Amino acid sequence: MKKNMLKIVAILMSLTLLAACGNKENGSAGVNEDTVKQLEEKIVSLEADNAALKEENEALKVEIEELKASGSGELIEEEEEELPVFGAEEDGTMTQVISVVVKTDEPLLTKMQMLGDKLGEEVFGGLTMKALEIKEEDGKNILYVDLIEGSGEVGAKSWIYDYFQGSTGGNMTETALTETFLQREYAGVWVDGVHFTLDGEKIEFDHVPNLSDTILR
Repeated sequence: MKKNMLKIVAILMSLTLLAACGNKENGSAGVNEDTVKQLEEKIVSLEADNAALKEENEALKVEIEELKASGSGELIEEEEEELPVFGAEEDGTMTQVISVVVKTDEPLLTKMQMLGDKLGEEVFGGLTMKALEIKEEDGKNILYVDLIEGSGEVGAKSWIYDYFQGSTGGNMTETALTETFLQREYAGVWVDGVHFTLDGEKIEFDHVPNLSDTILR
């Protein structure tokens, strides 16, 4: 960076000398103008290189601070884990449909929303759900999930008409929702139960009776 600055100073001095000489020797004005133009272009190039070096220097400073903060001399890679998204067979048997990759230190509610997004997409025809909050109730952490009913347009999926009807369909719906959010085999920090609502209201349908109350892990 210092070398670039010295080059710029040298070029400026050259320009000054050329200008002085040009005043004395008008016959060589054309040659001087070409030389001055070349030197000016060189200055622009060097200034650009200097700016790039400054930017690189700042980036290196940031990396050094990150290395110091890690305490180990190496940059810490963020750990990730896979969480399964479940569906169900007609007999209610749980099956893994897909998995979601999350950062281990991601907030728990964020993990829940990621699971809900993928569950709605893969199992429930694109229907959506919102992981609202995790509340402590009687010493247990309960996740609240609100199912968002479909638009009602022709051909659009509906929780009520597509997934809460029939004993078989209802059983499959309960299994997919509860098992995906409860993650019973997960050994890390998790919720103790889940409570579902439909558009903010209690779910009361004959074929999904378990969705009307809190389901514990």
